[in-house]
Amino acid sequence: MTAFVRFEVVRTLRNVRYLAFLIVMPVVFYLVWGRGQGPAAMVAMAVWAACGAALLGSGNTIAEDRFTGWLRQLRATPLSNPAWLGGKVIQGVLMVIPGVVVLSLVAVFVGHVRLDPAQWVLLAVVMLVGALPFALVGVFGGMLFKGKTATVALMLVFFAMMFLSGIIGGEALVSWPAVFPTYDLMQLGVEITRDQPVSGLYLVGLGAWTVVGGVAVLVRWRRA
Repeated sequence: MTAFVRFEVVRTLRNVRYLAFLIVMPVVFYLVWGRGQGPAAMVAMAVWAACGAALLGSGNTIAEDRFTGWLRQLRATPLSNPAWLGGKVIQGVLMVIPGVVVLSLVAVFVGHVRLDPAQWVLLAVVMLVGALPFALVGVFGGMLFKGKTATVALMLVFFAMMFLSGIIGGEALVSWPAVFPTYDLMQLGVEITRDQPVSGLYLVGLGAWTVVGGVAVLVRWRRA
């Protein structure tokens, strides 16, 4: 499974549109609107990068593989179905790393964001682990739709979450924990940068979305 995950990660990173949307765009938005606004702006764009990468990293490739027939070819290899499914979820989570790392470096060297080493480590862990529900939603979308239809559906989900959570527009339209994982992840990140205790409500929200996403993926996988 390790070789499969490595192949899928490299394959996705070669996609120029992926790199532009999930690495270049949040960095540009941060430089244009967020620079000088403190760590909160960095966290908001990190959530953009993490959510988008986890949603589209696996979801797009699954839908494309189903459309082109590559998924049928994989079934003829020694890779088992559970290993394939687990590999795609892991791929979605790992795709978070490039965008978050690049954005953090820009925030440090251009935005002059300063955090303690422990805060940076905790923020990185939260962004990585907090990407799991998005990866599961992306896998579900890729298994539900084929080809470009999945891309459109996942993009709609992405922008809806960004807008309703206040990451786009600056003000959350829905500010209740556990409603949108983007809002929960954003609030956790802000709390970490402010050196405040992490709220259990936001952790519960992300956990609930992870459970729902996991169940949806398993149900869809068994019916496929």
